[in-house]
Amino acid sequence: MSEQKERAQSPQRVASLETLKYFWDLMSRHYPELYIDLSLFNYKTGQFNKPEVKDGYGVRKKVPVAKAYDNILDLLEDYYAGKDILWKPSDYYKQHKDALLTLVWLDDFKLDNQYNLSPLFYLQTSPGKYQAFFKLKTPATPDEITAIQKKLARLLGDKGGVSFYQHRRMPGLCNGKYEDDPVVILFLNDNPSLLDIRDLETLFGEEEGGVSENSAVVKKGQGTERQAEGQRTGGQTEGQGQANGNRTIGFYVRPVVPADYMPVRCRPREDFIKRREDGTIDQSATDMAWATHCVRMMYNAGWDDAAIVFTVYELLIQKSPEVERRKKTPKHLRQYLFRTVWKALKEVKRTPPEPPKDKEGTPEKEPSDV
Repeated sequence: MSEQKERAQSPQRVASLETLKYFWDLMSRHYPELYIDLSLFNYKTGQFNKPEVKDGYGVRKKVPVAKAYDNILDLLEDYYAGKDILWKPSDYYKQHKDALLTLVWLDDFKLDNQYNLSPLFYLQTSPGKYQAFFKLKTPATPDEITAIQKKLARLLGDKGGVSFYQHRRMPGLCNGKYEDDPVVILFLNDNPSLLDIRDLETLFGEEEGGVSENSAVVKKGQGTERQAEGQRTGGQTEGQGQANGNRTIGFYVRPVVPADYMPVRCRPREDFIKRREDGTIDQSATDMAWATHCVRMMYNAGWDDAAIVFTVYELLIQKSPEVERRKKTPKHLRQYLFRTVWKALKEVKRTPPEPPKDKEGTPEKEPSDV
């Protein structure tokens, strides 16, 4: 690997504290039992992917995930001086190997994959590089999670970055591994895969025995799906982008009401085209499918019902072709839009992406893409 170019000694680094806080709130919601360690890496003084760590390793240890953001704020002076703040599951678990956790993480994750595995959320650490976060349906020990990550990485990620104790990045901060300091970006998923160990064992067994490229075994919410690639990417009832197997970029949406929520990325309405038997587009069914997608993205991001309803209402007015003409009168239009949005919200709440958590709760090497 070639040596990294010389960096400025005082880079003008940016930090989105709003994004950073949202990420750790998200981590706290999904992995409340997690302890983490924080480290400082100085890429300015070392070769590519060989940062200087010295006293920066484990500067904060056994930090409850709910306290991560506050601890990171204390390290921002080092960050603005050019050091990277990285985190990992705490070394505390090396002495508590019977701890039960649900976090599964993959470096260099392949977003478009034949197994239809979709993360809970993922980070773009640099252009074309992604770190994916999954959640296990049933908690597992750190050693069991390492074994799962190792097998998943063989199929979908970086085979060298599989340890449970791997250092990871966080959104809102720069990636100092690269000369231009790209900012790490957070992406949410509207329909993530909830990992079931038994299904993964089936998948691994099929792969070792020679699995068909068109098969997929995943958990979506609480239901199990086994789909062919052609079914997953669409047919007559799906939009052109899906039918061609292309990943659409979409667009960011902010709430139309006064609310300090993170913007969400929604896919375009064209991805949700529904057709009647005669091949004509069913605009109402398409509105419903797209509204459900948008609602799920906002609901997963923690938006309240009012922000969701009014924002999706406005999106339908802006994006649904000739909706005002189709519904003829203003009264009919308002009734149609509110009925569609509320029905979508009810459907999303009825089919959450993961089962509710029990009230009691359940209490290395540098990765190549870090």
